[in-house]
Amino acid sequence: MMSGQTRNPHLNANHPSQPTPVDALDVLVVDDSTEAADTLAMALSLDGYRVLTCHSGKDALAAIERDFPLCMLMDFGLPDKDGLEIVREVRAKHGNSIVLVMCTGWDIGEPRVAQAAELVDHYFTKPVSLEKLRQILPPLNQPGGAA
Repeated sequence: MMSGQTRNPHLNANHPSQPTPVDALDVLVVDDSTEAADTLAMALSLDGYRVLTCHSGKDALAAIERDFPLCMLMDFGLPDKDGLEIVREVRAKHGNSIVLVMCTGWDIGEPRVAQAAELVDHYFTKPVSLEKLRQILPPLNQPGGAA
């Protein structure tokens, strides 16, 4: 697992000095496998996270602008964009305001995967345990919530 700098997941991407609204999305799960995305989303929802799933890079980028997630868990291989393209776009537009976690079956030896892994906060090879994800997910942004 690779970890980047410490990030503040409670900052609003459009106005870094303002906290994210309480009704903002906690976690965006992006995977072209509907079953994998839905299973992970269900588990995180049971933990109290507000979760949205997307199955393409285009949908993920639109969801980020609409729902302001604190964290994005993403696969590398998506039908329309690869993980490197998505990570570069998110970092260019939102800097470090979103915790980016790559969970993929792709080999870290692949040059584009390695480049993407350097830009995310955390990198896991699938299958990743829910316990490992729980250790790195941002605290819940709900009244009385804690990760």
